[in-house]
Amino acid sequence: MPRLPRVNLEGALYYITTKADYKLNLFRDDSDKSRYLFFIFEYKNLYNFKLYSLVLTSKESHLLIEPSQQFTVSQIMHGVNANYTKYYNKKYEKKGHLFEERFKAVLIERQGYLLEMTRFVHRIVLKDNPTAQLKSFRWSSYLSYIKTESDKNICGNINYEEVLNLLPLENKTAAYEEYVEKASQEELDAFENKMYRASVVGSEKFVERIKEIAKASAEAGQEQPELNAELFLEKRKRNRAVYILVATILVFLGAGSFLLKGNANLKREIKEAALEKDEMSVKDLIATKQEVSRDLEEKYRADMVSYKAAALRLQEIEQKNRQEKEKL
Repeated sequence: MPRLPRVNLEGALYYITTKADYKLNLFRDDSDKSRYLFFIFEYKNLYNFKLYSLVLTSKESHLLIEPSQQFTVSQIMHGVNANYTKYYNKKYEKKGHLFEERFKAVLIERQGYLLEMTRFVHRIVLKDNPTAQLKSFRWSSYLSYIKTESDKNICGNINYEEVLNLLPLENKTAAYEEYVEKASQEELDAFENKMYRASVVGSEKFVERIKEIAKASAEAGQEQPELNAELFLEKRKRNRAVYILVATILVFLGAGSFLLKGNANLKREIKEAALEKDEMSVKDLIATKQEVSRDLEEKYRADMVSYKAAALRLQEIEQKNRQEKEKL
């Protein structure tokens, strides 16, 4: 499958991971994490994307977002990471690149995968520390889901209600906590393997749709078309229809041109119409030129009147000054 195009596909999610250079921690202290969240939330308001879950570890950031139809994942992450790089380099007196590489993104079908993806992101904390308590980890959106004491800024920017509404039980927060923390290891391993093997996760129909988009963009010479995927495919279909229509018209025009050559009257009428149009254009041009000339002449006369009046006034002042000097 061609490289995944950075497109916005309605009903799709992006799981985004960002790492610093291998020698560096992306976040050296909590103030760095706070600053990174500030940029994320700032661009969330600016680009109107949905943020379903997040986790910040010392080396990585993990985000699950659904972009709006107007802005792409690349635009979002470029804004966040570029601003954070400036902050980081200034704070630690560093120069050059901060990130190891461009962010990684997995495109995921929203329907059927949203709930499971938030669990996957929230359990990232356990990857490096299997004995960690998820409730004790501050830099995660998990606390917003289970309604415990958490960062109000995080809670206010997470679209957790949409996820909790996918749970059929009445006590959704308790149900979500159980769903995240008591999942079978076999189920978790199977989903994790799927996430790390593929660049697209979803139903067969969804995956085929993405392949179609990737193939179409490659054929069009656009490795990463920065536009809505549905519009991209629709435009491509319209272009094909136009090509067919143009080809059909050219065939008819080819036959029509033969008839046109034998129709002297029609050719003469077309020539006369063209000449008449050119003549009208010339007349319009001459009329416009004359009108501009008149306007310039009138302006010139007005300026000359003003100049003469000013000169006379100056002469009167000079004469008055001479008379006053003679009296003295």
